[in-house]
Amino acid sequence: MQMPFTRPDGTTPTERRFRQVIDTLQEVVFQTDTERNWVFLNPAWTEVTGFPVEESLGRSALDFVHPDDRERTLEVCKTLLTREREFVQHEVRYLTRDGGFRWVEVFARVTFDDTGALVGMAGTLNNITERKRTSDALARRERYLTALVDMQQRLLSVPEGGDLYGPALAPLGQASGASRVYVFETFTDAKGALLCSQRAEWCAPGVTPEIDNPMLQDLPMRPILGRWVSLLERGEVVTGRVATFPAVERDLLEPQGILTLLVLPLRVQGRLVGFVGFDNCFEAREWDRLEVDLLSAASGAISVSLERRASERALREHEHRFRQLAENASDVLYLYRCEAPRGFAYVSRVAHAKLGLGPEAHYSDPELWYRQVHPDDRAALERLLESPQSVDGSTVELRFLRPDGSLLWLEHVVAPVTDSAGRVVAVEGLARDITERRQVEEALKRSEASLRALMEGFPDPAAIERDGHIVYANAALVTALGFARAEELVGRRLSEFLADVPGTGVASVDSTPLTSERRLVLRDGRTRVVELASLPLRFDGQPAVVSIARDVTEQRQLQARLTLADRLASVGTLAAGIAHEINNPLAFVLSNLGFLSDEFRHHLSPGPGVRGVRPPDVAEWQEVLGEACEGAERVRQIVRQLKTFSRPDEERMTPVDVHAVLDSVVMMAANEIRHRARLRREYGTVPQVMANEGRLCQVFLNLVVNAAQAIPEGSAHDHEIVLATRASGEQVVVEVRDTGSGIAPEVMGRIFDPFFTTKPVGVGTGLGLSICHGIISGLGGDILVESTLGKGSTFRVVLPSPRPDPVVRPPEAPVPAAPVVPRGRVLVVDDEPAVGRVLQRLLRGHDVEVATSGRQALERMSRAPGFDAVLCDVMMPDLAGRDVYEAVRREYPGLERRFVFVSGGAFTSGAREFLERIPNPLLEKPFDEARVRGAVEELVRHGPPDAA
Repeated sequence: MQMPFTRPDGTTPTERRFRQVIDTLQEVVFQTDTERNWVFLNPAWTEVTGFPVEESLGRSALDFVHPDDRERTLEVCKTLLTREREFVQHEVRYLTRDGGFRWVEVFARVTFDDTGALVGMAGTLNNITERKRTSDALARRERYLTALVDMQQRLLSVPEGGDLYGPALAPLGQASGASRVYVFETFTDAKGALLCSQRAEWCAPGVTPEIDNPMLQDLPMRPILGRWVSLLERGEVVTGRVATFPAVERDLLEPQGILTLLVLPLRVQGRLVGFVGFDNCFEAREWDRLEVDLLSAASGAISVSLERRASERALREHEHRFRQLAENASDVLYLYRCEAPRGFAYVSRVAHAKLGLGPEAHYSDPELWYRQVHPDDRAALERLLESPQSVDGSTVELRFLRPDGSLLWLEHVVAPVTDSAGRVVAVEGLARDITERRQVEEALKRSEASLRALMEGFPDPAAIERDGHIVYANAALVTALGFARAEELVGRRLSEFLADVPGTGVASVDSTPLTSERRLVLRDGRTRVVELASLPLRFDGQPAVVSIARDVTEQRQLQARLTLADRLASVGTLAAGIAHEINNPLAFVLSNLGFLSDEFRHHLSPGPGVRGVRPPDVAEWQEVLGEACEGAERVRQIVRQLKTFSRPDEERMTPVDVHAVLDSVVMMAANEIRHRARLRREYGTVPQVMANEGRLCQVFLNLVVNAAQAIPEGSAHDHEIVLATRASGEQVVVEVRDTGSGIAPEVMGRIFDPFFTTKPVGVGTGLGLSICHGIISGLGGDILVESTLGKGSTFRVVLPSPRPDPVVRPPEAPVPAAPVVPRGRVLVVDDEPAVGRVLQRLLRGHDVEVATSGRQALERMSRAPGFDAVLCDVMMPDLAGRDVYEAVRREYPGLERRFVFVSGGAFTSGAREFLERIPNPLLEKPFDEARVRGAVEELVRHGPPDAA
């Protein structure tokens, strides 16, 4: 007889196939010996519990069972091993390696060897944790709802003067699993201070009551519970771990053994009258949102009961008061007479808003509800109104049809009204609108079915992925990416369309929600900046990930613009300060050099030297002074360019000379240009343009720097950058041409898009050309580009030119002979002594006094105020020019009109406003000597312009 083939490990092909099947099962397959020790476990054991199979074999199965379930599991095993039962099937908790547990469904049978002897047990473990969590959540929700109904029924059945709180606290404590539930009432004392006292309490077994604690009676709310008052008065809750509370609160709560608590306000007519508290003393478990909402409903019901009790006596005496109270309730309150004349004796006014039918319609039609109730609920309505005692205080849910055809769910709680003989004569009821709750419940059941429709109508692009591949894409995503049909995206990965994303860029099935900022790459290569939110969910009954992309491109562009503007403002402030610091010494350097040059020219002339001494080389001295003057003048020009960026009035439009702007740009970009290309100017005759000089300078500086960076370093003799201008009708055209690398045709249409750049990381942000385009468009112009790859690019800026106003030339008057300037008395005020000496030399034809501070100037004027002119620095450390001016205006009226202000270029906002407000002239450093002399001579000869 042929024997089956056996491998060296002793297994047959059939055994190997069987073992492969066992190893691939998701259920745990196990086998134990008679001592309940594991002798076989398939790999699913590790997936469920996290314990390696090798470490588990040989150990007792009971070691892995939750301690609370071990005794029950042992009893079940005994029934199998003693053959009382052929098999068992039960649910038990198994421990996991991370310290948690999993709910599993155990199916087990006893096993025998070939001789029929008992060798142990075998079976399967099926992970039912998710099912248990779902059922537990539903059970917990049902437990709370049942407790709420029970509490409301007890509240309704509390007799006059009875304990209102006690019956309500027990169901709430049992449903919530709290250690202690209590009610405090708030009140004010004679001094108006807010106090609170404990009025009722329920405690779980083993928990120490606090109802007799004297510290909890007449307890001042402020300052101990001041934080609570602020929250509770706004209708909010106080919750959390006591260990995280302020020290003053911990001192009160920790002696009571409270680990976590939840406090809900009791409000009557919008006023805080007390609060309901829930303590946890055994574990620091906090309440989730669902529990807070349900318990808030409970506190609301107690609040309604408090409000009703406060008005019960008055309501019995005067029916209209009862009605007034009932109208303030959000639930429909009604009184229905069961005996003739049958019908509604009272219906609260809220019925019109809830049912669409007001009280009058109810009073006139006893059969109204019978016609409006859903046909399937008519029998339940009859029991409710005709025999309320049969309902036995339980809630009844009925469906009503509004006149507009919409469906309304009402939860009824009724109490029979009996006469002295005990006969039911009426039904007093409360109908609560639970339509939203029922809709939520139905929506939860239909959520997976309706998710696709919801996503399809979502305005933002969205996709659902399973196992990393798209299984659904909404129309917004299809359109945004540039596809025609959703089928073109199904099966692909969303990460294919995300730039700058490490890994997949979306959440995994087991991860927590993830929100990040990404670049969405469209089908044509363009990109948009999006906020990507990804979170796990179940789709078509299976784990999946939904990702929603919100386009924030424009928002990020605006943020980048604001950041750039802030950076430019900082640069401008720095530039103003640098210019001011340079201008002060530059003023006297230039003036002194000019003075020396004039002195050499007038007093030293080439001639024979003194015998034995080398004659001075006056020509060489003059050459040296000329070079020094030229260098100082170059510094002055650089400072003037810095001041272009330091002006705060960047929105002001003035006529601008584009050639002057281009020359300024060339000076600032010289370092970028000189190592890459030769610069050539092709300036035509063009008019001025209406623009902001600083912004126009920003545009051309960006274009020139871009042109330079498109050319490699070290080949300046082979490349050139050309700046060309020409007039075209009523427009001025400025071209920036380069012989650099050019722009590829496929990206030509995107170079003005925000955040698009072809430069390496760290060199550009992709905003420069976009901002340039925005500036030129705002000026009413346009910016165009032509480029050939490998040969260069031309950026053409077209600006509108305003029509010049006609110039009326006045008739030429004969040039009068220069009058003789009288000698005047001049005061120079500047904290830089060298500047004072320069002005003293410039005004040698006058009697000049120099003051190095504002206070010193005021002292000079107090001794002899009759100055013909006062040259005063704007910015000084002790007293600024404005302070000196105002002091003179108060003490020596009229003298302030003889002030001429001088400045190095830096102003505070107050100084700038001051200079714009006054008519006095302003001279900038370095000085134009002719302007300085002219300003002083005008004051000496004619006085201030408004003088009599």
